[in-house]
Amino acid sequence: MSAAAALFFCAVFSSALLHMDAPAGAAEAPAQSARVARTLRIARGTPISIRATVGDITVTGWDRPDVEIDIVRSAPSSDAASTISATIDADDTGLHITAVQPDQQKDARLRGSITVHAPVDQPIGSLELFEGTVALLHLHGGVRATVDHGSIKAIALGGAVRLETGIGDVQLENAQLADQGMIRLRAFNGNVTLSFAATPAHARILALSLDGAIRSDIPLNLKTAFGPRFGEATIGGGGPVVSIDVVSGNIRINRGAI
Repeated sequence: MSAAAALFFCAVFSSALLHMDAPAGAAEAPAQSARVARTLRIARGTPISIRATVGDITVTGWDRPDVEIDIVRSAPSSDAASTISATIDADDTGLHITAVQPDQQKDARLRGSITVHAPVDQPIGSLELFEGTVALLHLHGGVRATVDHGSIKAIALGGAVRLETGIGDVQLENAQLADQGMIRLRAFNGNVTLSFAATPAHARILALSLDGAIRSDIPLNLKTAFGPRFGEATIGGGGPVVSIDVVSGNIRINRGAI
């Protein structure tokens, strides 16, 4: 039994117990719809797009050629849960996965969480989440992810990496900066932490915080006296680019192994 299936079984069993023990007139426990799961294979290099309204999204790279997808929806009633989309569609433009509320609703009680395992070099062309958390692990084909309200935690990403939050922290650990890659991390209201797997041999680093501190193990030319804090450094040949922008929050850069 998969982890998602085990969670679903436990939730249903707990709900049944609550209904047996609850006195008349007690509030009904949240119901959870059945898990939607699919395993398929797509061409190498085909982008994956993921979109959800409220929930948690986890994408993990593995060494298998298949893409495994789990969507779990939960709400105060099974009817309400069924209004959340649970689509898995593949076409010429890529693989599209959604858990979206109807009519552009943003109801925190209607949750659609998505778990994806994909080949480690499969690109995540677009990941969009209104509210919740995003976890990204061992993806080397590039990632673009945006969260309006919530955090992004990523480990061992490579390629072109773009991570952005409106309100929430961005944390990227063991980042792999290849010659053809790039890293762009942005937060409107939140802290950004970047840790390299190894100190880059070549990089152009730019860090800007309008209202916060910048700290770095890699020596930066810093402007901190007045106005926005700005730091920059050129390592080796000066590319690829690492860009970090924060409106309200702190920036931390860790060099990684030398």
